[in-house]
Amino acid sequence: MKNVHVSTTVGAVLNLASIVCIALHYNLAAAILSLLAYFASIKEVSKYTSWYQFITVFASAALIGVAIELPFLSIPFILVSCLAAGFGSILRIVFFRIFSYTNHSWYEPLMFVVTLGAYLAGNLLGDYDWKAWSFPAPLILFQSVLAWGILKDKKQLLAHAQGGYKVQIGQAATEFELPDQDGNQVRLSDFKGKRHLLLIFVRGDWCPGCHMMLRTYEKNNDKFKSKNILVMAIGPDPVGVNRGMVEKLGLDFKVLSDEGQRTAMVYGVQLKEYDNDFAEKYDEGIPLPASFLIDINGVVRYASRPDKVGEFLNPSLIFPIVDQLGGKVSGSRDVMQESTDQKKNTGTKKMDQAQFDETIALMQKQLNNYESIIDQANDAMIVIDLVDGKIHQSNPSAAKLLEYSREELEQRSLFDLHPKEYLQKSSEIVADVWEKGGMIYNDIPFQTKSGKLVPVECSAKVAPFAGRPAIVIYARDITERLKMESELNEQRRQIEEKNKDITDSIEYSKRIQRSIFIEKEKIKQYAPKSFIFFQPRDVVSGDFYWFTNYEIKEDLVSDNGYHYKAGTNVLVVAAVDCTGHGVPGAFMSIIGNTLLNQTLNNLKVNSAAYALDYVNAELKKALNKNNEDTPLRDGMDIALCCIDIDGKRLEYAGANNPLYIIRNKELILLKADKQPLTASIDSESKPFTNNLFELQEGDTIYLFTDGYADQFGGDKGRKYMYKQFKETLVSIQDLSMEEQRTELHKIFETWKGNLSQVDDVLVIGIRV
Repeated sequence: MKNVHVSTTVGAVLNLASIVCIALHYNLAAAILSLLAYFASIKEVSKYTSWYQFITVFASAALIGVAIELPFLSIPFILVSCLAAGFGSILRIVFFRIFSYTNHSWYEPLMFVVTLGAYLAGNLLGDYDWKAWSFPAPLILFQSVLAWGILKDKKQLLAHAQGGYKVQIGQAATEFELPDQDGNQVRLSDFKGKRHLLLIFVRGDWCPGCHMMLRTYEKNNDKFKSKNILVMAIGPDPVGVNRGMVEKLGLDFKVLSDEGQRTAMVYGVQLKEYDNDFAEKYDEGIPLPASFLIDINGVVRYASRPDKVGEFLNPSLIFPIVDQLGGKVSGSRDVMQESTDQKKNTGTKKMDQAQFDETIALMQKQLNNYESIIDQANDAMIVIDLVDGKIHQSNPSAAKLLEYSREELEQRSLFDLHPKEYLQKSSEIVADVWEKGGMIYNDIPFQTKSGKLVPVECSAKVAPFAGRPAIVIYARDITERLKMESELNEQRRQIEEKNKDITDSIEYSKRIQRSIFIEKEKIKQYAPKSFIFFQPRDVVSGDFYWFTNYEIKEDLVSDNGYHYKAGTNVLVVAAVDCTGHGVPGAFMSIIGNTLLNQTLNNLKVNSAAYALDYVNAELKKALNKNNEDTPLRDGMDIALCCIDIDGKRLEYAGANNPLYIIRNKELILLKADKQPLTASIDSESKPFTNNLFELQEGDTIYLFTDGYADQFGGDKGRKYMYKQFKETLVSIQDLSMEEQRTELHKIFETWKGNLSQVDDVLVIGIRV
């Protein structure tokens, strides 16, 4: 059953059953099931520490709260209390790299206060029943014991960490003999003269943080092997427990059993006075999480501190120490033989003094060049010690930026240069830089000698310095950059605000424009078999449709058109394309609509052609009132027809826009005059031609602007063209008029595809 979360899986199944009970309104049963699920999942925290387990715990807490809250539907105090209890119980394990054993020890007590406060507030202020008092209580009790245990654990760990270990760096490591997970005896002396040895002291299989620690070292084991380092862990559990832990975590190194804690005592990593009853208690106390690097000669070269998560959870801190030992190492006999050979060969080969002096001079010159480059660099450069953050070296730009002398800087550490509220983040950055080999960051400012905060962009890189692991930080003052970014953001905000104002204005203009035009569906009152397909390119449109049903008041005689008897109803329809798109086109459309309305009250306008002549003349007057302004040349193309549906007669006049009539699937073209309606006073306007046409039952009349035919699309991105537009109109004659509108829209969208619409589109169809 290796790596099977038996207890947690039981908890997950209980949660599913709880959800079913909630759905069936069996809230008491749901609360009981989720409470059992909560502790079933918590039971395996020290064993697996997986996301599956954590999610099950959180879900259990949430379901307990939901089961209690649902019948009352009040402020969810109890749900908040249960969730806070869940978060407070296992979040340290979920994010152990951030919390470790000692960091943020305020978290559990704070969550306990939140949990208890919400619990009491809900029960005292709400209308809950006994379940609200009973079910959260075990969670709160467990959380309080955990918070108490973590505070005691931190106190003892910190006290011991400040005192240090009995085995110190530079001293010879003490011999030991312990059984591994298979029962084989292992001695420290077995590896002397052969391999470096990395000892990891763990607190026991019950400790989730130790599991994470062991997994981290396992991930780096190949690197350790390449540097001739043998990794071994030592813990207080018996051989059988260690064997299970090795299999469970998939470790490729030995875990030794120190049941009597004698080795932990000798190395000084054992808490003899440990009295935290929350964790499993050993008779001889619990060891600290610690690691020791012992070189090939049996001398301790590195020791981590238990209160610094960046040390015992970051194996890469050890690699530079190994590099200082000479990289690939040989046995002690080889070392002794090499020493003897050197003595024999002493004096056999001596460098000529002149060559030696020349080499030294060249090296000094190169060193001077490097120092010159560093001293003249615009960016501040600081070399810091990895372990304690002490500043080893700096350049003049760093001194100038931070308002210290170089001598003053080198008496301080990196953490003296950061505001107090950034110290934790600063430590995390150092750990990340070391783990990744380098990184760029700009979220921690420097604090100068005078207390001024300077925003900086830092490029940090790992590099050895004087035989010690170090980080080189290149820092650049980004005050001006941030100022420029702030100004740009403000300008961007102003532009966005103006764009919004403009957009809002255009949207309002659309409402005004739409309120002036007749609703297109009303044309069916006068011509039931008709449609208007209107699709503006922008919010407001330069194309517009215009129609009215005009009753002839008295007999009408026109010198260029039909004669109408009094009482005849004439449907007057126009498709108009004004100069431009968007707002300019919209203004022209309003003017055009107004002038077309005026033709209805003018007795001189008694034909379609005279209507265009009138609009053309009035357009010039309306747009050229101010003689000081530059004359306008805007205008419109139009197709206008008057249809006597009962009498089956049609008058048409067009300014650049023709009229199509389809009879028995053959297209008849009524041509337009090749001149626009224009405001230009420079152009000489000719009278428009009035076209007369006798209609038959079933004829279909089409008025349109150029937007449909001019649309780019298709496989080659070309214009639709009038030839294809004509073929399309003929092909849809068997459809009803409403079906024709739908088909025209579908064909247009398919042709356009992913391309933008280039113009406003207007097509009007009327069947006699």
